[in-house]
Amino acid sequence: MMKRLAKITVLLGLLGSLVACTNDMGLGDVELSTKVYSKKKKTKKVKKVKKAKKGNQKGDQKLKLIKKYTGFSSPTAMAIDKENNLYVSNWGGDSVTKISSNGEKSKFVTGMSSPAGLAFDKSGNLYVSDYSADVILKVDKNGKKTTFANNLSTPTGISFDKAGNLLVTNRGSDEIVSIDPQGKKTIVSNKMQTPVGVVEDSQGNFFVTNYGGSVLKIDTNKQVSVFSKGFARPGVGIDITAKGEIIAADNGGDCVRRIAKDGSTKVIADKIGGCVGVRAHNDQLYVSSWSDGAVYVYSLN
Repeated sequence: MMKRLAKITVLLGLLGSLVACTNDMGLGDVELSTKVYSKKKKTKKVKKVKKAKKGNQKGDQKLKLIKKYTGFSSPTAMAIDKENNLYVSNWGGDSVTKISSNGEKSKFVTGMSSPAGLAFDKSGNLYVSDYSADVILKVDKNGKKTTFANNLSTPTGISFDKAGNLLVTNRGSDEIVSIDPQGKKTIVSNKMQTPVGVVEDSQGNFFVTNYGGSVLKIDTNKQVSVFSKGFARPGVGIDITAKGEIIAADNGGDCVRRIAKDGSTKVIADKIGGCVGVRAHNDQLYVSSWSDGAVYVYSLN
């Protein structure tokens, strides 16, 4: 019972605003309610989205929705293997779902505690951040899982850098951790603001979504700076397209934003309740929604 209550508390914490640090983060006064999508909360969200969109150009072209997958339990992160099979972490269902390239859905791996981030290595192994168990799991092509790294602090979004190291957002300790193929951990930075997603660009810079309200940049000298404030509340999802464009989920704004080099943003997909994760792959963008348990697929062309 205690474990179940703890998990419910964590669930509310991911969807709700961080009340304890809203004043420090400049988010203003926000009520935390068990009715996550209450009418009162929706009204406040709309106001924040309008503020965050001030820097956007009028007449922004939204991406075209081409597909929708349903039936997930709090879908959080997505990953795509070399055979174009889609994998989705069910944060509320303690599992990872596989959707084959022909649309067939199946459970790929189960028996986890709030799986959050997903990432494939070059050998085709899937890595899963187990949020509640504070570990990173390694899952082979047959669905067999082993513990790759432990003693983390609510690991959330993950991705691989160019050197083959796994980047992990340690949400609970405000750190970005790098883990080499042998499992050795190195702290990249501990100057975050509740980090939930991380990605590396072609120049070796890291970009981090902070649930506290901004997107940070860690340059090649490990210097941290605010890259973008154009979000109501960034989500776990952040990725870079084949064109080098940074795209991130705005969980507080129920939308996805493209971030320009100067940090300004444009909404490219909206009306996504509980927008949490994004994944850019080839010419498509995958977006996960907690409020309707779905993954939306948009065309990037």
